[in-house]
Parts: sequence; C-alpha cells; structure tokens
Amino acid sequence: MKLNKLTAAVALAAPLVVAAPLSQAADSFLIAPDMGTINFDTRIRYEDVNDETSKKDADALTARIRLGYLTPEFSGFKAFAEVESTTPLGSRDYNEGATLNAGADRKKYSPIADPDNSAELNQAWVSYSGFDDTLIKFGRQRVILDNARFVGNVGWRQNEQTYDALTVVNTSIQDTQIVLGYVDNVQTIFGTHFEADVPLFNVKYSGLPFGDLTAYGYFIDVDGSLTTDRDTLGLRFNGSTKVSDDLSVLYTAEYAQQVIDRAILTDEDVDYYLFEAGVTFSGITAKISHEVQEANNGASFKTPLGTNHKFNGWADQFLETPADGLEDTFLTLSTKVSGVKLMAVYHEFNAEDSGVDYGSEMDFLAVKKFGKNYTVLAKYASYSRGDSFAVSGRDDTDKFWIQGEVSF
Repeated sequence: MKLNKLTAAVALAAPLVVAAPLSQAADSFLIAPDMGTINFDTRIRYEDVNDETSKKDADALTARIRLGYLTPEFSGFKAFAEVESTTPLGSRDYNEGATLNAGADRKKYSPIADPDNSAELNQAWVSYSGFDDTLIKFGRQRVILDNARFVGNVGWRQNEQTYDALTVVNTSIQDTQIVLGYVDNVQTIFGTHFEADVPLFNVKYSGLPFGDLTAYGYFIDVDGSLTTDRDTLGLRFNGSTKVSDDLSVLYTAEYAQQVIDRAILTDEDVDYYLFEAGVTFSGITAKISHEVQEANNGASFKTPLGTNHKFNGWADQFLETPADGLEDTFLTLSTKVSGVKLMAVYHEFNAEDSGVDYGSEMDFLAVKKFGKNYTVLAKYASYSRGDSFAVSGRDDTDKFWIQGEVSF
C-alpha cells in the first residue's frame, strides 16, 4: 500500500466530514421552485490491490463528479440530463481494464476499473406520467431491478453502468408493480458501450403478509456476440417475519433458468438457485446464504448486466462465472455501532459442475453517514485461492478502499 496516495485520500475526504453539519440544509440544490432541480455528487476514492499474480500491485486515487438537471413537470412531462467525469489524481499505477487501450506501462499493474472518463453523458431521459399509475421513461437512464443481481448500474465503480432504454412502470393493480422495458445500448463502467436487444419484464407482488414475490424475464441479445446471448426466466421470494420486538426472521428463495444461445455449439439450459435464512436480534443481523450458478458442457449461468461486484466476494474474482459454474456459501454479519454500519462476510467457493475448490474470502465494511448528504467508507477484501485452482488465473488477492462522498 502506497502511503502517499492513502494520505492524500484521507486529506481529501476529511473536509467532507468536517462540513457534514451543513448537509442538514437540503437534499438537492434548488434553482427555484418553478425552475427545476440541480443534483450534484462527488466521490473521492483510494483503492489498493495486492495480489500474487505476475502483475504489479496497483493503487489508484480517483475523483468522480456528477452534475445533473431535472426540469419541472409540464403537462406530465419531465426531462433529466446528467454528466459524469472520473479523474485520476496523481500517478496512474494501475491497469484501467482489459477492454481499454491502456499503455504498456500500465498493463503491468493489476486492474482497477476506474478509467479516466471526462464529461460522459451518464443520463439523458424524458418521462411522462400523464396516465394513471404509470411512468414512462425514454432515453439513457439508470435501471436497477430487485437486488441488482440481473440488471443493475454497477454503482460501486466510479463510472456507473446506464442504459439507453424505454421503460414503463405501472402500479394500477393493488400491491403490484409491473416493469416492462427494452434496452438497445449499454454504457459500461469503462466508458465504452455495446449495442444489444434486451426486452425485459419484472413483476413484483407485495400483498403477502410475509414477503414479496417477483417474477422476471431478461432476454439478452448482444450484437455481434456468439457467447453472451441468453434468455433468463426466474422467480424470487424475499421477506421477513417479526417474532418479537427485538427478533425478526429473514428468508429468501430464488430460482431462474437460463437458455444460452452458443450459435456454433449446441444451446444449453443452466439454472440459478439462491437460498438465504437469517435473524435480526437486538440490532445484529446474521444470515447464511447459498448461491448456485450451474454449468453444463462448458456453458455457465452468467449475469452480464448485473451489479456483479455486490455478489461472490468484493475481491472481484468471480465477476464472470467460471466455465465450471460456481457455488458460493457465505455467512454475513452486520450491525450498527454509534451510527457506523459494520459488516463482515465469509465466502466458501466451489465449482458447481466438478466440485473443485475455488477458495475462500473474507470481506469487511464500515460506513458512516453524516446527515443525508455525506458518507465515508472503509472496505477490505481478502481472497485465498483453493489448492486445486492454480490454473484459473486467480490467486491470493487483497483489496482495500477508503472513500468519501458528498451527494445533493
């Protein structure tokens, strides 16, 4: 870990904490009540990567700024535009990502997927709410469905993922939200984009006393791709039951089937399972989870539009499911102490198809919010590869982050 950049990150984040009392003023900058709203967000992050591969250890100090404007409503119409920039501060001792045309000197380093990306159009949409219980939105927009496992914005990275899409949200049926959409372009975290045809639906029913039931379908056809085209249908149940004033029981069950169109090779059907059970007692939450992404004949269940950093360990060893599939059994503990959110997660990874030991990981998180607008965060991930996983390209990896954010 290079202390000069870490010290700089702490120095840059400190004013965010000192200024926190000012956050009580407002949630956004108002030009005037009848002129719309300006939103502003800045996030400074230090990331350090230490792994046992042939790549050099990497560290990055970056600043992300977003600035957007939302018009007032006129006859049911609104419009929103937002630009986003990510700027490295100091030397660039990291590889911005395999998909980028970085110089040979930076390719020697481990990847940190926060590239220099100036003034990108992050969102630009028009919405219409003139029909009862219906919101129609067209243009480049943020789309997050359920827990972002299948469709999300990859919000952890400095440059988020957004979609050129048409979405319709309807709530006219009691306790039911229906989301229909069509995506034709994906703006990636690397500042690149790819064209796609993605019809989607997500229907959530919240009328049950013990949880929410969601049915969904995501049909991904990426232009020019022979391996990414995949159709997914699934069902998710998620809920909790309060047993007493200080005890609640938590549970989740989810199943999905994915049909993979491999063009030259035969199509394959693979399944996804998630089972979670936990309790919240006296402010402490404990959960045990088991997630399975199946594989068959070298084809594995994948979530190419999901916020994959959020799942299968923060060290990002499984952003893409291995060809042998993945089983992830993990224990999560979380609580709050003096307003600081604390979380620890332990993962055990195995190949779904062969049972090969993929290794284990420990993750730790501490987050403190000051008012509604200021947040500071520290995060650590430590992955240890399995004994029989040496040929996979994954090896022992430690990652550390410290971050400060202001959002209005």
